[in-house]
Amino acid sequence: MKVAIATLGCKVNQAESASIEGILRGQGHEVIPMLGDKDNPQVCVINTCTVTAKSDYQSRQLIRRAVRAGAKVIATGCYAQLRPYELSRLPGISMILGNSEKDRLPEYLNKLNSDVPSQVVSALEAPLSLKPYFSERARALLKIQDGCNFSCSYCAVPMARGKSRSLSFNEVLIAVDKLNEAGFKEIVLTGVHIGCYGFDLTPKTSLVEIVDNITKRHPTIRIRLSSIEPQELREEFLWLIRQNAICPHLHIPLQSGSDNILKAMNRGYNASFFKELINDIVSTSPLISIGTDVIVGFPGESDKDFEETRRLLEGLPLSYIHVFPYSKRPKTMAETMPEQISGEIKRKRAKIILEISKMKKNAYIIRHLGKILDVIVENKINGFYRATSDNYLRLLIRADDLIPRQRLRVRVVSFINEGLIGEPL
Repeated sequence: MKVAIATLGCKVNQAESASIEGILRGQGHEVIPMLGDKDNPQVCVINTCTVTAKSDYQSRQLIRRAVRAGAKVIATGCYAQLRPYELSRLPGISMILGNSEKDRLPEYLNKLNSDVPSQVVSALEAPLSLKPYFSERARALLKIQDGCNFSCSYCAVPMARGKSRSLSFNEVLIAVDKLNEAGFKEIVLTGVHIGCYGFDLTPKTSLVEIVDNITKRHPTIRIRLSSIEPQELREEFLWLIRQNAICPHLHIPLQSGSDNILKAMNRGYNASFFKELINDIVSTSPLISIGTDVIVGFPGESDKDFEETRRLLEGLPLSYIHVFPYSKRPKTMAETMPEQISGEIKRKRAKIILEISKMKKNAYIIRHLGKILDVIVENKINGFYRATSDNYLRLLIRADDLIPRQRLRVRVVSFINEGLIGEPL
């Protein structure tokens, strides 16, 4: 059967889609592009996201597009898990599967009925296990953890993903062995809340311990952490970065620079803690890339609260900022909070933070002129090879005979249109 997979949202969804593809290919199915010019799929799997109202909309749009192309549609992912009744109203959708059913998706292919959407949305506490993996990406995504034990007031993810569960220590090592055999030279360790990795295992272990074991077992593979909460960033991680065991790139969500808003968000730290953490990291690793997430327009966010966020971000040595206008999520604590902020104010505040991000990104990029970077080659375009450095910079490389997934060192020779040009050493 010809199947296409479309993925929205986070790296966890992307990793799960790669596992779905691995399972499908292993059972003899042909996985093709979503909607090609010549060869449309018989079935489209839409791996949905529900982190914002915009991602809900994008999920519905992809489903409608697939239906119009004549494919049978299976919706899965967090939107399908939380609100299957909404998706079932979309004309032409054939099946809705919750997150726990993703691994069994091939079993459902022969049960499709486009007349009445089938819904299979089950409990979320199933343990994680090693799955097949297939991806044409240059860098592999390995999901080592799922679920979240936090209760941020704006977030629906714990409802969609359940409590924190970890892939067993040995299965992580086996997965890395297989990815190494497939030629990957970078592995991104991902999860909903990877700082909790190993707490639920017997014997208990930790993210630091599994990373240390991976890097000793495969010293030629570089390891990247997808995202880590500020409270969970241990000194051991920074030591591993200084030893070149972990990529010098950390994504540490802030969400707000106002202590009032952080408390309302139930984030568990204050702005001073975050500021000190970031400055301490950069003091020992000056060229490290640190990115963050910020939500603007959270209920009750005053001009003063936003100004505190703006000033904090301007003063921090960040390399990029992802900004999100607050979006109501059903059944979250923030949904019914008073003083909801208008869309116009949220858009204005988001624009200001985006400008700060642009300036910081450009300043960080320019610092690397003349520097030597460790890169993974991706694909060729317009005579250049695209590549990603260990500190998460995008480069174009002048060369004739590179191959995808190749790891090499390049010297940065120029800066064009907010991007870097490199030459192999």
